[in-house]
Amino acid sequence: MYVWVVLLVFLLVLPVLLQISHTLKYYVKFTIYYVLLTAIGSGVTILSLFKPKDLNNFSYAAVAFNLVRKAFGIHTEVIDEENLRSDEPYILVSNHQSSLDLMGMAVIKPPNCTCLAKKEIKYAAGPFGLAIWLSGGIFIDRLDKEKAMSTMAKTADIINRDKCKVWIFPEGKRNHGGSLLPFKKGAFHLAVQAKVPVVPVVFSSYSGFYDKENKHFDTGRFTITCLPPVPTTGMTSDDVTELTDNVYTRMLEVYNRTSPPPSGGCTQ
Repeated sequence: MYVWVVLLVFLLVLPVLLQISHTLKYYVKFTIYYVLLTAIGSGVTILSLFKPKDLNNFSYAAVAFNLVRKAFGIHTEVIDEENLRSDEPYILVSNHQSSLDLMGMAVIKPPNCTCLAKKEIKYAAGPFGLAIWLSGGIFIDRLDKEKAMSTMAKTADIINRDKCKVWIFPEGKRNHGGSLLPFKKGAFHLAVQAKVPVVPVVFSSYSGFYDKENKHFDTGRFTITCLPPVPTTGMTSDDVTELTDNVYTRMLEVYNRTSPPPSGGCTQ
């Protein structure tokens, strides 16, 4: 009986505490988010056992993440999504801010699309890492150059054989500081090697509702802009640097244009 009384008091007091302390709200909401992430990973893993390595198994997670996004009060505006609607293969590159990117991926991820992720996620993300693998995810060992190059060569073969799309975060890691980090060239080498276009996608800054440094996580919205494909026809490895810089410049311009100004970020 005592336990139930304590639980009832906690549930009654928690909403008040969440309104008083944005730091407490931040940790509570992220705890809930990661619990849901684990649950979604477990569910996708079970469902994917019927069709292991099927690239469309991610659709199970997409349905769940869209529900989570709406429950958290996060809204999206998608601009020029028709640029993703192609039956032909391509490399989709987007900026990487947080694990919250999964919500945006769920909104626009095209059919027959896999993702390239660092191999640590396969083991460190618990059930979700296994779910990615069962959904056809490709894991790369970034610390072993020879293995990484082998993985990229095999990925190019998969793209051309299965006519699939590959989602890559060219920054290589999460960027909580605003703007875009310099792009690594692997995604662009892959596009040239596979002879497929690059389709840039820009998630605007989450600063209107999320701030890791100041521990702020509220409701809000962000914009997803899908840019026209950048062809790689006739390109060689000598053109990769210019291709990378070209895509980076385009994405940075869109990021700055669609993101809230610094003064319009999170309020404390």
